[in-house]
Amino acid sequence: MHEGSYAQMIISSVLDFLKNKNLENVRVKKIKMRIGELSLIDIEALKNAMEIYSIGTPLEGAQLEVELVKSEFKCRNCGAQWSFRDVYPDLEVNLPILHLYPHLISEILKCPRCGSSDVEIVKGEEFQIVSIEIENAGEEKANLKGSTPTNYRGDAK
Repeated sequence: MHEGSYAQMIISSVLDFLKNKNLENVRVKKIKMRIGELSLIDIEALKNAMEIYSIGTPLEGAQLEVELVKSEFKCRNCGAQWSFRDVYPDLEVNLPILHLYPHLISEILKCPRCGSSDVEIVKGEEFQIVSIEIENAGEEKANLKGSTPTNYRGDAK
């Protein structure tokens, strides 16, 4: 279960962000994220891990709101575009297998039009903090939208 590691990464990123912005004595109310379906993260397990690992931090009790980003691929050979669900409509059945053996994605990821394996992943690997809603001791709310502390997207850009 790698969701615990992801939860720790989120918490660490948010705490670093708050420290760098000199935001002391605040409480994080909500964290909005974009997570790609190809990351194979169990969102409920991630929320549970966040709840456990955030105890005693400014993130304790924070709501984690996740936008699940659907996959999108583009064939570099013929230009066709499709989603994983277009080719595998029973994705929920296949996901547990891919979760255990993620290297299989590249084995089964072929263009449905020409059969080429030269495929670009356009969307679906995102792991990005979009915004953080905080509250200070005076109950003043601030939404730090656009002040993304970290964008984890496979290539860690």
